[in-house]
Order: sequence, then structure tokens, then C-alpha cells
Amino acid sequence: MAENTYQATLDGGDSTETVELELIQGEPQRTITRSVEIDGETVEELWELDLSSPEYTYRREGYEGRDYS
Repeated sequence: MAENTYQATLDGGDSTETVELELIQGEPQRTITRSVEIDGETVEELWELDLSSPEYTYRREGYEGRDYS
């Protein structure tokens, strides 16, 4: 692992995944997005850093362009 990266856990509730992310000005990223396919459509999955977690854990916040109301 390079000195400008860190290991983070993506916790989707039903599963977790460990990824390597780049530090931004020496700090972990507050939010990240990843492209995923849902029902044949590619959408951006939004993840937010859980500040109450002792490690770098991100929780899924939803999908860009999706209406949750």
C-alpha cells in the first residue's frame, strides 16, 4: 500500500468489501462513489465515511438520480 492510500471497509449492511482509497491532503475521503449496475442501468452508488467507526468504514447512502421519497 502506498503512503498516500488507506484501507477502507464498505459496509452495505448485508455484505462488506475492503478497498484501497487515496488520501486527499492527508485525510480520508468523506464520501466516495462507485459505478454499479442495477436493473441493466449503470448508476453511481454513494458511500459516506462513518465518523463514529474506529476504522475507515463507509456506509451506503443510496444511488445518484434515484428518488427515495
